[in-house]
Amino acid sequence: MEDINKAIEIIRILKRLEKGVHKTMGHHFKELNLTAPQGMILGVLSHYGEMKISDLSKKMGLSNSTVSGIVDRLENEELIKRSRSQADRRVIYVSVTDKFRKTSEEHFKKMTDRFNNLITSASDEEIEAIINGLQTLEKLLQKGEL
Repeated sequence: MEDINKAIEIIRILKRLEKGVHKTMGHHFKELNLTAPQGMILGVLSHYGEMKISDLSKKMGLSNSTVSGIVDRLENEELIKRSRSQADRRVIYVSVTDKFRKTSEEHFKKMTDRFNNLITSASDEEIEAIINGLQTLEKLLQKGEL
């Protein structure tokens, strides 16, 4: 297969994977009246705890302005709160609210269980091959070779 055809095939597979992940996650987020990006931000904050927008942006792979806009909407819904650092008043942290914690635990457990079920249906070798392949692709994309 020519290199150009391989690149096109990789792009097609990535598009299908992205659609599948967003569809699966979207179903669970819809139950909470959230978009997929909103749900992912809430999931990251739930897992890692309070963080700066810049750190959250890095974890999400999104720009600061995009994440800030999503956080604004979540703050309006009282699902996220902003707080100033005591050490440096210029630094603002975001974290999930108690309101969000109460309504989300069951929904995020369902979503996590669903992904875990997908993973457990594969052999250890298949999981390793997937991880290695994705890490290789990530490195190539970071180098700009694709």
